[in-house]
Amino acid sequence: MHALSIPTWVIHISSVVEWIAAIWLIWTYGDVSQNRAWWGLSIAMLPALVSAMCACTWHFFDNAASLEWLVTLQASMTVVGNCTQMVAAWWIWRSATVGRLDSNPLSLNTLVPLPLLLPSIFPIAKETLFAVSLFPYLGFLWFLTRSRQTPRLALIGFYTLLVFVAITIPAGIYAKSAYGANLADVDWLHGGAESFLTLSNILVVLGFRQGIIERRSQLVSQTE
Repeated sequence: MHALSIPTWVIHISSVVEWIAAIWLIWTYGDVSQNRAWWGLSIAMLPALVSAMCACTWHFFDNAASLEWLVTLQASMTVVGNCTQMVAAWWIWRSATVGRLDSNPLSLNTLVPLPLLLPSIFPIAKETLFAVSLFPYLGFLWFLTRSRQTPRLALIGFYTLLVFVAITIPAGIYAKSAYGANLADVDWLHGGAESFLTLSNILVVLGFRQGIIERRSQLVSQTE
């Protein structure tokens, strides 16, 4: 547990808590907006939560080499999570273009088969998996942006994750060249890069919180 300093642990734990809060707020946003497509996004975000828990578990055991399979599992769940989020974002976009989907709700059959890809992608190198995961995430952003249904601040938060990715890559290269170690083993670089993930999640949480307040205000004004 001593592989990470206390500030870096705070960043990791807060990121997980914020993601859980985002899942709950997005579900609530689906309620107040009367669009069940947002429920699909809440469910689709669960694999990313599993990914984060894998990372925290590995760090808890001091980044033990014997548990490095957790990093591969983390990368695999990131791929699966970004794919499920892309599907959910497509559903949100479709709900905005063809109307409410109350008569055609999202079938779990759309999302459930994606985790079944795990056995086939698990043997791939974790670095490759993290790189591959970027493509479905870009698709997720494209559909979410095109839907014009996402609270602006939350959308900025989802885009901020790209800043985290852009910073993590050179930080990992610098950790190798300057310290001869993985990024996870260079605490100040690791914590600094992860802080952008925390920032991304905070913006998503605040954005959907603001969106819920605005939607509820609209509902109250409509009933008056």
